[in-house]
Amino acid sequence: MPVYAAGRTDVGLVRPNNEDRFLIAGDLGLALVADGMGGAACGEVAAQMTVDCVEECVRGNGIGASVSSLESAITEANRRVWLHAKQSPQCTGMGTTVVAACWRGDRLAIANVGDSRAYLLRHDQLTQLSYDQSLVNELRHNLGLSEEQIKRYANRNVLTQAIGTSESVQIRTNEIDFGPGDVVILCSDGLHGIVSDEEIHAILSLPLVLELQVGRLIDAAKRAGGNDNITIAVIRND
Repeated sequence: MPVYAAGRTDVGLVRPNNEDRFLIAGDLGLALVADGMGGAACGEVAAQMTVDCVEECVRGNGIGASVSSLESAITEANRRVWLHAKQSPQCTGMGTTVVAACWRGDRLAIANVGDSRAYLLRHDQLTQLSYDQSLVNELRHNLGLSEEQIKRYANRNVLTQAIGTSESVQIRTNEIDFGPGDVVILCSDGLHGIVSDEEIHAILSLPLVLELQVGRLIDAAKRAGGNDNITIAVIRND
């Protein structure tokens, strides 16, 4: 069955510049979203370096739809961004999230660092495939704290992992069957941070071409305030 993909990034309504980057490489069966952070223009540098490196590494090994392929590519991206930050004082502290999907045949691999997300829409049910590497998520899952308890933590939204902020990085992975009718969305927190899962589900369920679905999702984020860059890639197995 054919696989279609579409993506778009938007600066949103508040931020002066766009530090997000995305890639769709249909010939590789690869899509990814990166949400950069850091001083000066270094957030977008980290995001673009990560996008370029993952594409280069996946293209070089030619495995496709492999967790190990994505892990090795993201590990190399972390090494490059980390070294660049060390060698460029103006970029100290720069980094990026990344969420990547790689598909071949009836298998799809997901890998992420940080809190950019991957969701699967299957049989009218939306499921998160990625794992948020953020303090709020660690407090929730590892310590079992309630939402009220979590609100007491001033830095609850801080990332616990990001590309380029340390010499090594922990990568979260997932691998699933990828069958006809499945839809996968990759997105930065400019979407999932302000648009509910229910609304994302509703828009992805509309009988629209992917480009229009992406546009509807970006519009929804803007209606909700558009206070961050918004980046989305949607992959559909027809």
